[in-house]
Amino acid sequence: MKIIADIGLVGLPNAGKSSILNAISHARPKVAAYPFTTMRPHVGVVHYPGHYQLTMADIPGLVEGSSLGRGLGHSFLKHIERCQSLLYVVDMACEDHPAIETISILHKELEAFNPDLVDRIVGIIANKIDLLPGPEAVIDLARAFPKLSIAPVSAMHSRNISAVRTLVEPYKTLNIPDDAASGNSFVS
Repeated sequence: MKIIADIGLVGLPNAGKSSILNAISHARPKVAAYPFTTMRPHVGVVHYPGHYQLTMADIPGLVEGSSLGRGLGHSFLKHIERCQSLLYVVDMACEDHPAIETISILHKELEAFNPDLVDRIVGIIANKIDLLPGPEAVIDLARAFPKLSIAPVSAMHSRNISAVRTLVEPYKTLNIPDDAASGNSFVS
């Protein structure tokens, strides 16, 4: 199976996965205020100093029942299988699904589809913190999932995106330009 990305962004519809990819890379997936704006994965490259980089995929949103084939669930979950590591993306301001409930839904769907997927979770992006009255919801999320690192961000305002870069930095790889790998000089 071909890998589409080093990191896959997994969340419910409208969690802000596309906005995060826009803020952290040069990829420009469509961003809109309605569910299922993303119907296929979009991949962006996150660059680090010294020719290091990683690829990040904006995966279409999952819904409850995705593992049972609800909606396009199986199709979306198959994209998730093609990512080496995964980050949950949570809309911290969503009233329909509080953050802890959202993580439980996503975890259940991943585990039901392929139990190995839950072992690929490396952290949580707590998005839309600009809409919260205070830090309590992020603190509660950290207490509920103490083994996962949390990056609280506002992707729409590019606030604290550096926390996401730091969270995924261990997964970066060295990208040596073809000319350098072949021993050719950059200077003519």
